[in-house]
Amino acid sequence: MTLVELMVGLVIGLFVVAVMGSVYIGSRTTFAAQESTGRVQENGRFAMDAISQDLRMSGFRGCLGQSAVVNTLNTPNAALYDFGQPVWGSRSTSGAWSPALDAVIGGLSPSADGDVLVVRRPAGVAWALIGEMASTSAVLSITPTANFVQGDLLMVADCVGAAVLQATNAAPGTGGSIDHQPAVAGVVPGVSTANLGRAFANDARVWRMQTEVYYLAGSARHTGQTALWVYRNPTYGEAQKTELVTGVERMAFTFGLDTDGDLSADRFASADGVANWAQVVSARVELLLVGNLETRTTKAQPYTFNGSTTTPTDGRPRTVMSTLVTLRNALP
Repeated sequence: MTLVELMVGLVIGLFVVAVMGSVYIGSRTTFAAQESTGRVQENGRFAMDAISQDLRMSGFRGCLGQSAVVNTLNTPNAALYDFGQPVWGSRSTSGAWSPALDAVIGGLSPSADGDVLVVRRPAGVAWALIGEMASTSAVLSITPTANFVQGDLLMVADCVGAAVLQATNAAPGTGGSIDHQPAVAGVVPGVSTANLGRAFANDARVWRMQTEVYYLAGSARHTGQTALWVYRNPTYGEAQKTELVTGVERMAFTFGLDTDGDLSADRFASADGVANWAQVVSARVELLLVGNLETRTTKAQPYTFNGSTTTPTDGRPRTVMSTLVTLRNALP
């Protein structure tokens, strides 16, 4: 082999290596971009499913529908205990939350880049009464196999009425008897009266009740990113605060209001424009999700969120996801 042939071979070899390297780098970049996009879409679907499911279950009262509920808790109008109101929300406008946040929710330090959504719903399965209450203030009798414990927030309902109470005795589930007496030490918030308004019979059901607060805050998993969080009260074996999805940059809720009583939305308003939360029959959820820090687009990709178009300059891929959820328990 001559020197010329050797040099030609080296050039051809270097060319082949360069082409293969270029193909590898391109394939790797494409794979990373597809993986980032897929992860963003998967996170968005998970977040949407969680929020949508809770919105659909909000205000559930068995076969009662949307009739008034007797709330015997000590703080029936507090954000965490107002079970007569299925949903509530707040939006940060000009540096202030409107409507104003409850002290507990404010203590979560929600990001102003996202609205706050409060959903009140049953948690778990229902248990049937096995006999009629002796009086409107008597204990609720159930089979001694339930997992109810002292302090659980409960709702008893049939097709005529419903009442929110708190279990105050030591072992209501295994004992088969749910007591709900005021001024019991260690039970928070406690009940103001044992009177449930009516004596429920064995056609009534008992559910655990829970309030969930959805909000945006800094991620605990990835520094510098924003995440979707949920705060639960009470907790039934779950963590009180959970980071659901990392990379949710913005979140907005628009509520459909039935102003004429025809059971359909007549207009939509953000949380700061809702005067009567009892009129809410649907909710539009909109999320802005952003890809990881390692993935960059070759050119700026504008997006439209909450009616406003933005062109980011950081090169990170973004996706806007939205859905409209009907609050089925607000309808007959």
